[in-house]
Order: sequence, then structure tokens, then C-alpha cells
Amino acid sequence: MKEKIEQQLGGRIFPVLMIGISFMIWSYRYFVPTEHLMVISFFSLFLLSIPFFLISFFYKNTIYTLPIIFGLVFSLGIHNMNLDTFDLALIGFLNIGLIIIGMIVHVIKFRPQFKLKTLGASMIIVSISFILPEFAKPFVPVGMMLSLLGVLYLIIYLYYANTIVGNQLHYLMRIFMLTGLMLTFQLILMWYDGFLAWEGTDFLLDFMSMFNLGTGSVPGWGNINDLTIHVVLFSASVIYYLYKYPTKLFPWLYLAFSAFWIYVSNARGSMVTVSVLGLGAVVYAVFKRNKRQLINLIITAIIGGIVILVFLPTVQQIWDSFFNTIDFDNPDSMLSGRLTLWFYHEDSAWLSFLKHPVVGTGWYNQIWILGEAENRITIYHSTFFQVLATGGVVGIGALIYQFVCIGRIFIKNIRFKAVSAFLLTYVLSQLHGLLDNTQYMIHFSVITYITFAVFDNLGSEDDFVPKELQVSKTPHDPNIKTV
Repeated sequence: MKEKIEQQLGGRIFPVLMIGISFMIWSYRYFVPTEHLMVISFFSLFLLSIPFFLISFFYKNTIYTLPIIFGLVFSLGIHNMNLDTFDLALIGFLNIGLIIIGMIVHVIKFRPQFKLKTLGASMIIVSISFILPEFAKPFVPVGMMLSLLGVLYLIIYLYYANTIVGNQLHYLMRIFMLTGLMLTFQLILMWYDGFLAWEGTDFLLDFMSMFNLGTGSVPGWGNINDLTIHVVLFSASVIYYLYKYPTKLFPWLYLAFSAFWIYVSNARGSMVTVSVLGLGAVVYAVFKRNKRQLINLIITAIIGGIVILVFLPTVQQIWDSFFNTIDFDNPDSMLSGRLTLWFYHEDSAWLSFLKHPVVGTGWYNQIWILGEAENRITIYHSTFFQVLATGGVVGIGALIYQFVCIGRIFIKNIRFKAVSAFLLTYVLSQLHGLLDNTQYMIHFSVITYITFAVFDNLGSEDDFVPKELQVSKTPHDPNIKTV
């Protein structure tokens, strides 16, 4: 019985179910009264935390908990979570507690041999860089909790790096695809909510503006830029599936579908990165010279051309909206106030660094300096400036060392197509992070550190060869690994 359940956990249905539950919880925002939304959402998280606990208790391989964690971090669609709602999140912390208990029980029961692995040492240093600034400030509970984020990331990485069994790249890429689809459907549902509130007369000209109608374009767990950054990050699955299933049309349609919604969301940074990703996929297909794959590319291009013709007014609006924001005469406006965040404000990243050059201000800093009414901490919308302000020289040194360690993981495992595909989307996301929030942000960090934990458990074997390529190259060799 236990073995049959494990087969289901490792199959297709269970990840779809967990991601589906996560999407359902997120969608409460559209039909649950606002005054009850937070409580009902947090109670519903037990639909995810309880399966996590049970899997951790009964099964040695923790890979089956990944669809739960990936869905969980994107499952809250609550708009007004800020410092004032911290006390109301008690039920949410109970879910986190159940997950932590599940991890502890798993370690006690299965006794994995813990090693630092590739990132362990760097993550200890990062954790220390998070905590050090708190010793120079008055004690504040929220500040101390934020300073422990580095410890949380360390625990997550070490737990999965030492409890995942075997090569789980295919399972990981399946979860990537499903989570990316879930986030794309979050975009669609936000647009549809605006469509229901739309009272205009020109559907195509108003297509983009529908994101700003209804309850708006903020997914709750982050902003729309956070959402699209992760859609691009998860699109590593596209390159992987182009390799695994070279004759299938679906990877092309998946990429085109996600890209369409990124474009109409007007998330400028992700519009650039998804365009680069699309170009990379095209170059990959051309150089592979798989006839069926090239036909699928042409089919997708034809469909894309038809969509462009049908939505031509919308396409023109997207084009104009993007290029009209390019104003080198007013760079701060062009960068949505980022120069103020980085340099101009008295609590800017640079001036905060000059005040605390060694260890920085810590993560619990000034209330959002571009508008205190939002009642949240200041995030500097740049990995470099965020770490410079909050971690000082120590934080920058820790970040550089961690990137070196991450580079080692990629170099060691680059022969795997899933790893090389993730390298592309990871680099694109980090380049985006020069102007937005990526490194050390909760959602991005949980996803990437777990991904690196999966990579750390890859063996010395070669990557698999798709059946189509095996047949065409060496049809009589029984020793080639296929999936």
C-alpha cells in the first residue's frame, strides 16, 4: 500500500492536485468577503501543511513535498498584508510550525547524514550577515524575525540537500511547469476580474488597462513584477521539454501563452527577459535541426502572427507603453523612483550604507520611503543596493561568495539539460534583479535554494537521451539511458 501511494506521489496527479489547491486558496480573494479572507486563507493552508507532514513522516525521499512548498509560497492572494496584520497571521504560523515539525520528525525517523553540500558554508555566512546588524539596534520582534530569514533559507537548503534521494530533475521540471502555469493563470484571473468591471467600448484598446480594474493587479503574495519574474524563472521547463520531447508542440505553446500574458501585464523587466528566453528557445531549436521541432516552431510562429493581427491595437499599445517610459532626461521617473531609493532619499540605500558601512542597517529598516502610508519596510528594488544597505560590506562579501558557490553547482552539473535550462532563466532573473527584487526575497529564495538542493543530489551519470534522438542516432545501443 505504501509503495502504491509513493508511486502516486511521484506521478502526475499529486503535483497537479497540490498546485490546484494552492491556486484555489489564492483565488479566494474573488469570492470570500475581505473581513474573512485572511482567516479562511490561513486555515486552508492546512490542506497543504498536513500532506507535507504526512509525507515527511512516512517517506524517506522528500522530493514529494516540493509541489506542496512551491504551491504554498504563491497561495496567498491577500492584498493588505503588512506590518499591521502581523498578529492576525497566527494561523499561518501554525501551518509553518506543522511543516517544521514534519521536517524534525523526518530527520529523527530517517536519520539522514547531514553535510554542508555545495552551498552550506556560504549560507551560514549569509545567515550571519543577516543577524549581525540587529546587535547594533534596539530589540524589535519583527526585526529579529526578519534577521532570521537567512537561517530559514539555510535550514531549507540543508534539509532538502540531505533528504532528496537520487536524480529528481524530471520531477522538478514537472513542478516548474505546473507552478509557472499556476502563476500565469493568476495573471489571467486578475485580468478577468478587471474585465468584469470594465465598462468601456473598445475591448482591444482597453485590454491592458483591465489589469487596473476590479481588485487590481497585485497578486497578494507579492506584486506583479514578482509574479512575472517567477513565470520566467519557471520557464526553464520549456527548454527542458523541448529537449525531452522534441516532437511535441506543447512547450512552444506554453512559452507563447505565458509570454503573451507577461506582455499585456506591462511588467517591463519581465517583458525583456521573456523575449530573451524566447529568442534562446528559437536558437536552440534551429541549432538542434530537429525537423519536427522546427515545424512546431513554425506553427507557433503562425499562431503568434494571427494573435498579433487580431490584437493589433493592443500590440501597438504595448509597444507604445514600453518605449514611452524610456526617458533619459528623467531617469528617476523612467526607473519608477529607483534612483530615489538608491541615492536621493536621506534613507536611500547608498546613504544607509555610508551610515552603517560594515554590517548595514538590517532588513527591518525605515518604513517604505516612497510612501509611508503603505506601512511596510523599504525594499530597494535591486539585489546589489538591497544587500549594500541591509548588509554592508559583510553582506556584499557573503553575496559574492554565495554566487561563486552557485556557479560551482552549475559547472558541476551543466551536462544535464534541466540544469543548463535553469542556468539561463536564473541568470535572466538575476539580471532583472539588478532593477528589482530577486535574491533573498522569500519566494525567489525558497524556490532557488530547493532547486540547488535537487542539483546537489545529481550523480556522475550522463544526462538521458530522448527516445526520438536515440532511435535516430544509435538505434541498436541498449546502454543509452532514456526517460
